[in-house]
Amino acid sequence: MKKSRSLPSAASFEWILPLGWVVLFLAAYGRLILHPELHTACPENDTWNLPIRWSVLSALREGRIPLWNPNSAFGIPWLATWQTECFYPGTLLFTGLGLSAWNYSGLLHLLILSLGVYFFLRANHVGPFWAFFSSAIAMLNGCAYNHLGSNSSMDTMAWVPWMLWATWQFSERKPWTILKWALFFVLQVFAGYPQIILYTLVGCFSYAAFLKGWRASLRLLPALLLGLLFSAAQWIPSIEYFFLDSVRLPAVHDNPHFFLPLENLKTFLDFSALGTKGIPDYVADPTFFYFNFYSGFLPLFALALGLIRFKKLQSVSRFFLIGFLLLVLWALGFFLAGFEVIHLPYPAFLEPAKCWVLINVFELFALGLVLKDLFPNPGIWKWPFLVLALLNLLGPLWIHPSEKNLSPGELQPAADEINSFEQKHGHILVLPDAKEHLRLYTPIPNPEGKLLFKYFVPNSNLFNGLPSATFYGSTQPSWGALDAGFYFQYGFPYRNGTLLDMLGVDLIYMPERDMPERFHKISTDGSWTLWQNPGSVGSYYFFSGTPNNTSRKEAFSAFASGTADPRKDLFLDPNPVSSAPDHRQVDLRTFKDGFMGFFSKKDSDRYLIVTQNAMPGWRAWVDNRPSPVYLANGIFLCVPLPQGAHAGVNLAYEPASFRLGLFLSLMTMAGLLGWLGLNPKERIRR
Repeated sequence: MKKSRSLPSAASFEWILPLGWVVLFLAAYGRLILHPELHTACPENDTWNLPIRWSVLSALREGRIPLWNPNSAFGIPWLATWQTECFYPGTLLFTGLGLSAWNYSGLLHLLILSLGVYFFLRANHVGPFWAFFSSAIAMLNGCAYNHLGSNSSMDTMAWVPWMLWATWQFSERKPWTILKWALFFVLQVFAGYPQIILYTLVGCFSYAAFLKGWRASLRLLPALLLGLLFSAAQWIPSIEYFFLDSVRLPAVHDNPHFFLPLENLKTFLDFSALGTKGIPDYVADPTFFYFNFYSGFLPLFALALGLIRFKKLQSVSRFFLIGFLLLVLWALGFFLAGFEVIHLPYPAFLEPAKCWVLINVFELFALGLVLKDLFPNPGIWKWPFLVLALLNLLGPLWIHPSEKNLSPGELQPAADEINSFEQKHGHILVLPDAKEHLRLYTPIPNPEGKLLFKYFVPNSNLFNGLPSATFYGSTQPSWGALDAGFYFQYGFPYRNGTLLDMLGVDLIYMPERDMPERFHKISTDGSWTLWQNPGSVGSYYFFSGTPNNTSRKEAFSAFASGTADPRKDLFLDPNPVSSAPDHRQVDLRTFKDGFMGFFSKKDSDRYLIVTQNAMPGWRAWVDNRPSPVYLANGIFLCVPLPQGAHAGVNLAYEPASFRLGLFLSLMTMAGLLGWLGLNPKERIRR
């Protein structure tokens, strides 16, 4: 009888829910919808997110899958770095609308996250009011808002509650559950934030074991396998790169396991708890930007009340509440001491702090479930409670400054100006001093929304054709300009030696007004000066002498000290990086950023050296005949040439891992469509 009396109010509330979502959405993010040129102030938008998006868009609009990025770290496997999202369906928004879709994409995924929280709670018998309460917090909380400009993390985060919802459906043996679970997993893989994916899988398998025992978690393996096969084109090249061809450096030098400082707990209570000297947290403290737990005071009060009245909670509420607390302790590094005591190696890839998304989702689930258990029939007080909780979150959103990013159209004139001085089309090296580095990475956002120029930083490949000599991220090529400490000890010496010549650095952009005579000053813009290096070998050159065999460190030492000259000395590894392909050259340019052609005109030319990282996966053809690729000077591609002039050389980056992954993905798709088409009615019934 009680149930039947509560139905009308619940039904009426559920009827007005869409209106509530629309009103809340517009109140919080109206300015970002009406002004797509405005973005949430974030130092990483310009140094990482915007360059990635522009790079991928440029490739996809030209009909190419961006396997290789020649503009960072002397070339890196681009698809394999995950966060490019070139297979992710959401990228179609950008492909069609360009970078003006930035806000729309972030807000769409924020809405997906919020709806996922709502439907999961409703599936667990939480009434529409408390389910909406948690989903509204999901739409407004700091963790989600501060990732609007971070495409990969926002897109991966949006599907976490749906993964857990599909896990619940799987335990209830609902129809199509294997396909649903696999679909959400594939979307996460294509969105491409590996640590979020890993922690989501841990959460799903733990939840399945909680619902139906450990055997239930094992029954999820077919869905996981299906998802892995479907997304193989993305993760197989990534596994090859991350675990075989790269070096994992500590994410933070003084905090190699990357756990959160205890002071981050302050953000539970205060949106700006970490602010110093008037500088907002999202500028002064990058830890805040990544791991903002802020959800307001009232939700935390409700969870604390759940702990006090723990015995009154149902088992599923206890599961998510305890899981939330354990994840917080894990993120704060409390369990790392145990690994050290028993001398158990801890994989740096796990990075406890990267479980922030699962913490956020577990908190939201626990909130709705605890409120349902403690207040199954809330009185009129529930409305002021909802209003106060939402106003507590809307305040920071309204005062959070926005900024205008320079669009590619506005950047292109500057790129053209620099390109006009670049004779050999080699590399441009950006070297800010410590003061400029700090200023460019952490500019204070201006409320007026003036254009901020903070793009010439070492980690940016924003200018098409103007590669930076460094690469953003803690995973670096196992050979290349960043793979070992001795590369940095020379600090890219420009006052002596020939290291910059060997690296093919044609231009140096730096806050330095005086340089050795061999460099030519091109222009000065404020404190920055553009210098030309006449001794650079450019993007490629031919060598006609006899190569030497020595270690990478000795080779770099020789060039850094000036005892070796790249035009007179070649240090060649005797073992090929990539063996000769087993087929004659075919036109695969649709799949490549790394397709290059060269032509030799001298009989004396014996070797072609291309100033791109010699990663496995490169293939070479000389006069249309397969040829092996070697490692030159400890970093670059080298192709031996036969005696005689007019040798045509073609290089293409086509790793076998991508071909295998693409084959598995396409075969899985074809098999799935065929299986569904054989007897669709029977498939639906099952």
